[in-house]
Amino acid sequence: MIELDSLVQLALDHSKRRITIADMVHALGDGSLKMLILFFALPNSVPTLPGTSTILCLPLLFLTMQMALCQSPWMPAWLARQSLSRKDFATLVLRLKTLSTRIDRICIPRLGRYVGCGAIRVAGFLGILLSAVLVLPLPLVNVPCGIALVLLSLGNLYKDGLFSILGFITGFASLGLAAGVVIFSWRIGHQILLSWRF
Repeated sequence: MIELDSLVQLALDHSKRRITIADMVHALGDGSLKMLILFFALPNSVPTLPGTSTILCLPLLFLTMQMALCQSPWMPAWLARQSLSRKDFATLVLRLKTLSTRIDRICIPRLGRYVGCGAIRVAGFLGILLSAVLVLPLPLVNVPCGIALVLLSLGNLYKDGLFSILGFITGFASLGLAAGVVIFSWRIGHQILLSWRF
């Protein structure tokens, strides 16, 4: 991924102690939207400490909204100022580099209708819902939502419709799982409240 080289250079900039979201957007330029979605989705695709997904989903919400509207990446000033230590940023970039090395062997341009403008808009709207789910402290659903966002962003970065299809399938399945968890939690909570009354 050509865009990844810009993040690698940013990670190697020893003049910066912290890397802001604004730094990332500036380094990536016009190609930043899909790469930034991948950057913030990747940590959510593996089990992390509680609360991590809530922090990372805020940029994802803005980025997926812009994908749905086919707009250039933009962040409000308060969010653009949010930062990572250069060490943590470099760790994430290294993970991306490792993923890129593996994905380059299997991702190819194919099934173009699933990475066209219309499909990208649908992926953006699905991404908004997945990012919103990540805000909620729901068990079991963060990793599937993160994987779906990673697949969608990879599909769009590589123009690989197969990865986009897998992202759509995983994304809608994740939303179904989230709905099931909410309904189950509500029923359990309702039963507990009823037992307290009597």
